[in-house]
Amino acid sequence: MFACIYDRIVSKTAATDSENETGFSPLVDLAFTFSPLVEQTKADTVVFDVTGQDLLFGTHPNVLANELNAQNDSVRNVADEIARRAAKLNLKINIAIAANPDAAIHAARCCKGTTIIDGDDVLLHLAPLSIRKLDYSLARVEADRAEEIQATFALWGVCTFGDLARLPLAGVAERLGQDGVRLQKLAQGKTDRQIHLVRPPIGFEQSLELEDPISELEPFSFILSRLLNQLCANLHEYALATNELRLRLVTERCLEYRLQSGISAANEKDPTEVGVLNTCDLHERTITLPVPMRDPKTLLRLLLFDIEAQPPSAPIIKVSISAQPVKPRASQTGLFIPLAPEPEKLEITLARLAKLVGGENVGSPESLDAHRPDSFRMKRFRLATQRKKSRSNLQSVIRNPQSVMGFRMFRPAWRVDVETIQGKPTRISARGQASTRIRGQVVCAAGPWRGSGDWWRSDVWARDEWDVALVDPNARESKVICRIYRDLTNEQWFVEGIYD
Repeated sequence: MFACIYDRIVSKTAATDSENETGFSPLVDLAFTFSPLVEQTKADTVVFDVTGQDLLFGTHPNVLANELNAQNDSVRNVADEIARRAAKLNLKINIAIAANPDAAIHAARCCKGTTIIDGDDVLLHLAPLSIRKLDYSLARVEADRAEEIQATFALWGVCTFGDLARLPLAGVAERLGQDGVRLQKLAQGKTDRQIHLVRPPIGFEQSLELEDPISELEPFSFILSRLLNQLCANLHEYALATNELRLRLVTERCLEYRLQSGISAANEKDPTEVGVLNTCDLHERTITLPVPMRDPKTLLRLLLFDIEAQPPSAPIIKVSISAQPVKPRASQTGLFIPLAPEPEKLEITLARLAKLVGGENVGSPESLDAHRPDSFRMKRFRLATQRKKSRSNLQSVIRNPQSVMGFRMFRPAWRVDVETIQGKPTRISARGQASTRIRGQVVCAAGPWRGSGDWWRSDVWARDEWDVALVDPNARESKVICRIYRDLTNEQWFVEGIYD
C-alpha cells in the first residue's frame, strides 16, 4: 500500500522557501515519520510506502466481523494519523491510499480530503477524473510528446480516465506506441513501478544520557570510545571523514537547575532554552583537525587531552559528539621523498605538548603585517606539501655575488652599553655572551631611524636604530658591522644583529 500527500496551497517557490534545517520540505519530513521509503514526485506531492503500518495504527481482527473490515479500518487509521500530524504542521493536504503509487498520486491531486482505494476499486475512483489531470511524467513521456498525445485525445473525444481506460489496447499501441500503452495503464491504475527514494538526511551525531553522573576521566573514556566507534563507523559507511569534532557535555548543575525550575530533563532537548545557565553548566568544546580523520582511537586521545586541559566543573550526565563530514584525504608520496610523520601521530604529539606548555605556545610562528619589529603569532602547525625544487640558480640572477650581505638576528636582542656624543654612538661595550665580539670603537655610524607604534596599547614601542661599524684591536675580527637600537621607553641599548 502507498499513501500520497498533496499540499493544496504549496507552490514551487513556497516549497523552496519552506525547507527546514534538514534540507527537505515539511511534506517530506511528515512522510519520514511514517516510512523510510519516500518519494517526492513534485514540490507539492509526496508518496511513501505504508505497508505494515497496520501493526501500529490498525485494529485487532477479533474486534470486527472479518479481516477485510479490520484491514480497511487500519488503513483508515493510518490516513487519520497522517491528517492529524499534518494539522499540527498547519498543512492543508489531500490524502490518498492505494495499491500502487501512481493511483494514489492521481487520487490525492484530484480528490479533496481523504481517499482510500481498494485493490479492486481503482478504476471506479479514477474513471471520473479529467484526462487533463493525467501526469504524463509518471509514464516517462516528454513534454513535446505529451502535447501531441493531448491533441490526439481531444480528437478522439477522450475526456476522462475512464474513456482512456476503455480503449482497446491494440489500437492504442498501434497509434500512440508504448507511450500510449503506459498512459492507459496510468488511467486504469495498473502501473507497477518502484518509487524513487529520497535519501534521508545524513546526521553524524551520537549522544548518550547517563544513568549516574560521571566525574572521573577513566570511566568517561569508555563512554567516549563507544560513541566515537559508532560515529566513525557512520563516516566510513558513507566514505567520509571529519575535520572538526564538537563535544557537548551536560553537567549535573544543569540538571539541578532544571529540577528547581520544574522542567523535566526527558522533555528538554536543549538545556540552554530553559533559562540563563552558567557557562560551566554546559561544557562545549570544538576540536579542529589539520587533516580529515576517522580513526576512533586517535580522536579519543585528542578528546581526552582536551578534557584534561579544560575539565568540566561538575559531574557529567549527558554526552553528545557531532562531526563535520568532509572527504577523506588522499596522498601519494614519491619514492625519493623523505617520509613525513603520520598526521594522526603528529596531532597526538602536538596535543601532548599543548597539555604541557599550553596551547598558545605550540604551533608555527607566522610573521604579522605590522611595523612592530619581530612581531609574530603562533598558528596551527601543518605539514607543508612537497614542492618541486626550482632549477633556477639564485646566484645567476645577482650580477655581483660579493655585494650580497646577510643579517644574523639575535633573539632575544643582546644588551649593550653605548657611549654617545650629542646622541651619536661612539663606543660600545657588550655584556655577557656578546662581550667577546660586540665591543670597540665606532668608526662609522648611520642613523638614527626612528620607529614607533601601538601608542593605544599598554605595550607601546618606540626606538632609534643605528647601523655601526666597530673596530677592536684585541678581537679576532678587526671590524664588525652590526645594528643597534635604543629603546625609548626605558632608555636602554641593544644589539639586534650583525651583518655577515
